[in-house]
Amino acid sequence: MKSGGGRVEILRIRLEEVAEARLLECKAEVELAKKFLQAGLSRNAASKAFQAWKAFLSYLAIKHQDVFQLEGVKIVGKGVGVLRREWVLAVVPTSMMAEIAHRLREREPEAVELTGLALLIHEYQYNGPDPSGVLSKMPSDDVARGFIERLITQIEKRLAGENRGTQQA
Repeated sequence: MKSGGGRVEILRIRLEEVAEARLLECKAEVELAKKFLQAGLSRNAASKAFQAWKAFLSYLAIKHQDVFQLEGVKIVGKGVGVLRREWVLAVVPTSMMAEIAHRLREREPEAVELTGLALLIHEYQYNGPDPSGVLSKMPSDDVARGFIERLITQIEKRLAGENRGTQQA
């Protein structure tokens, strides 16, 4: 494939392997989020809970990859690219999480709400609590903790369902 003034080698991403790794990542991030919450490190817990959902969203997107028609190539290095669709499903850029959840809504109805919750937690992670609501919609660490606990609980329910599904297969 030609790009600009030269050839681009297209690498393929083994999405099934990425999906398995994303499930493992999700489990590990959930455990870290819980440990950070227990230690009172709410912003660190927010980071881990957000990453756990992002990993699970990647897993879901790969599982239902037929709903994603993304064209083009993502250049990832000099003369190297990957199919944009594969890259988006594997990486799940934060800026595309809402769109990915929207596309999954028919098959994974709660993906939209949980993605919204994760993005709210992500905002808190970066900006901390803000009683005025300007920098963050979380007025306090205590309120954020409740949101983080809720996301963790919902992720754990989904992980338990995925474990049952793989054990039956």
